[in-house]
Amino acid sequence: MYSTKGFTLIELIVVIVLLSVLSAVGIGLFSAPSQYSARLAADQFLTQLRTAQRLALIKQDPVNLLTLTANQNTNNWNMILAQGATTVNTFDIERVDTNVRTSTSDFSSACSALPLMAFPAAFYFDGYGNAVNGSRVQANTNRRICFQSTSTVEVCIGPSGYAYEGTCQS
Repeated sequence: MYSTKGFTLIELIVVIVLLSVLSAVGIGLFSAPSQYSARLAADQFLTQLRTAQRLALIKQDPVNLLTLTANQNTNNWNMILAQGATTVNTFDIERVDTNVRTSTSDFSSACSALPLMAFPAAFYFDGYGNAVNGSRVQANTNRRICFQSTSTVEVCIGPSGYAYEGTCQS
């Protein structure tokens, strides 16, 4: 005689599948976009800065600077990559409760002590990929950019135009 106590294999598999689906759905309820918005914004800004430097190196235009302009509105940042009067690319970055702070001289204070970045913000690169100002004068210090929401992520742009995640050195 067979015992009628216990569960069949099919019943066990159905329960495991249901628990898996409920777990996958439930995990999304515990994380909010603000928990990772600073990381995403910093990564996308960093990608755009590196793209701008690479394009400046590729084009090596002695007359027109490559300009990355960031405009801010309530929901996002609009990034415009242009060389002279020609727009090369536009890109939107979602802003979800993220503030941007910047400095070219304060590399040791907490990010919250830095002034908010003024928008529109422009980043210029010459034909050698160096970070310059609008008058073609090469930067002589790093530029520190902090993205803040529930977490903080720092990005640094060196005078050579190279942008990286991490703390700037003076």
